[in-house]
Amino acid sequence: MRIFLLAPLVLLAACSGAEEANNQPRDPVAAAALDDPLMTDPDLTGPNQGNAALHGGLPDGAVPPFKRSAEEIAAAKLEAERLLGRPIPTAPDAASSAKSSRLSGAATMQAIAEASGLGGDCAGKLEYSAIWAARLPAPLPVYPRGHTLVAGGSDQAGCKLRAVRYVTPVDPGDVIAFYHASASAAKLPAARSGEGDDKVLSGKGYALFVRKRGDGLTEVDLVTSGL
Repeated sequence: MRIFLLAPLVLLAACSGAEEANNQPRDPVAAAALDDPLMTDPDLTGPNQGNAALHGGLPDGAVPPFKRSAEEIAAAKLEAERLLGRPIPTAPDAASSAKSSRLSGAATMQAIAEASGLGGDCAGKLEYSAIWAARLPAPLPVYPRGHTLVAGGSDQAGCKLRAVRYVTPVDPGDVIAFYHASASAAKLPAARSGEGDDKVLSGKGYALFVRKRGDGLTEVDLVTSGL
């Protein structure tokens, strides 16, 4: 008889514990990388893409319309300021420009890592999972409320590599300004340049390529090595 009386109490305690866990504050960067459905829902990765998001291909990854609203953009920019701890200044103008991006023709994250100049022999060791977007170096996270399309990484000996593509409704200039300010605050060199349609920010151990897509979203390729 005691067993039957205790069973509901055990279930109630378990539910209560789960509810308390769900109410705990969550890191916004990890939440953006892990909660976004684009990495897991095949209906959102574009037609005929199969498991592209998991093996390094580059899916379309359309973002639901409500994610592009003015309110969403304002909230993302506010979170970016909170991460930095102060208002974000405009980034300096590009110091150099090239007619085309070094990423032109790169069809996988491995190819992007190689073309960035950071992949080297480690690019072929990338493992693909959304979790790598949450394991980016602290000064170079996915922009708040960004939507990860594909993420790869490696922590093998001598090959600490990250390669992430994501989209955001925030303008490219604001994205570049955030990373320039964040990298500078972390004492990482931050050089601006232009390559074709890409706005580029790079320094020792990282390269960021930002462009405006035809659908109005901003697309970001971020590669880090050894950080």
